[in-house]
Amino acid sequence: MEINPLMKGMHVLDATRFAAENDDLVHRSMSHDADRLREVSVEFESLFVKIMLDSMRATLTDDTLIPKNSGEKLFEDMLYDDYARKISSRADLGIAEMIYDQLEGALPGSALDISS
Repeated sequence: MEINPLMKGMHVLDATRFAAENDDLVHRSMSHDADRLREVSVEFESLFVKIMLDSMRATLTDDTLIPKNSGEKLFEDMLYDDYARKISSRADLGIAEMIYDQLEGALPGSALDISS
């Protein structure tokens, strides 16, 4: 049985408490990684929807009597960013879930951990 070098010279109760705290930290870290992966997956889905909306908007013609200035273009781009976030949060597109499911195995501590 291999002894952790940090636990040498500790009493049994101290070593047990250290191991329990270490396990708790590892569990919280893995939980945080999974939560962060879910957030990033949702953000990526929103980015995908934004690119799709921008492609759709590019097909519209700008045949207006008064051309848009840079402020209007910036506002319209921000508006489409918001549309993309709302569409991806309300519509069940499934892109975020697919990304999460695909990358979940690469998280540290998972069965398919690729970091080691």
